[in-house]
Amino acid sequence: MVKEQQARRPHVYELDPLRAVTAWSVVGVHVLAGTILLNQSNVGVEVQNALVVAMHFTREEFIFVTAFALVYVYYGKPFATRRFWVRRSIGVLLPYCIWSVVYVWVNIPGQSPATFIKTAIVDILTGNASYQLYYILLTLQFYIILPLFLLFLKRVARHPWKVLSISFVIQIVLYYADYRWLQQGTVASSGFWQIVAGFQDRFVLVYQFYFVLGGFTALYFQQIRSFLLRYGWFVACGMVAALAVLWLHFVLQIRVYQESIGYATSVLQPVMVFYSLAVILFALWLACRWASHRYR
Repeated sequence: MVKEQQARRPHVYELDPLRAVTAWSVVGVHVLAGTILLNQSNVGVEVQNALVVAMHFTREEFIFVTAFALVYVYYGKPFATRRFWVRRSIGVLLPYCIWSVVYVWVNIPGQSPATFIKTAIVDILTGNASYQLYYILLTLQFYIILPLFLLFLKRVARHPWKVLSISFVIQIVLYYADYRWLQQGTVASSGFWQIVAGFQDRFVLVYQFYFVLGGFTALYFQQIRSFLLRYGWFVACGMVAALAVLWLHFVLQIRVYQESIGYATSVLQPVMVFYSLAVILFALWLACRWASHRYR
């Protein structure tokens, strides 16, 4: 027991506000999206949708925080698979299954027992019971590949910039391919790809860059923290610039390219790769500033 306590790493206070902000941001983006129908003017709808787009960093930040926390705790230690899954099954998997069944029961009443069981199983596997549960499904998928991810980080730990650069480019390509071909066009309307498009946001590798970013942040946190505290105002200016570019891009989409609001507010589009990164760095800088006072 003493050895276990000694092996524990210091608590990262920066993760506390990051978790809270991410959770409240998820609530905020759904409130904004769910109240758009109350707007009575086209300009009002466009403005509110612009705010929705600006809040579409939540899943990327959630994934970043998840990877950051898990890698910080488990990297460089023997990975006890059974103990890990006992804890996660009680704290994550079991509640996820219970709530999925509850949502199926409430949202689709009057089903026969066989249909209910079939629907519940499918929804548990796909996160389809309710719109927000894909977050938990992504987390469970990451739990499955975590041992391999830790081995991957061990192999590439000395090459953070090279790995992050490659991962960042892959992320842009993934989002571009998804946005241009899977969300619209001939590919989106074909049978197999139409099924893929329905579950495109629920596959862990779609967000691979944010897992890699979170992992390397855990490995080099002290260096990153020092950099952010020293050059934080550049990060803040970068955040403002990224938001301005995002809104300019949104205006061009709906006013110049005449794209639909739904398509222009898509989470999976290339511009979000740059914007989400800017938000994550900005949020981490604020968390580091807060935690520096906490340490004092």
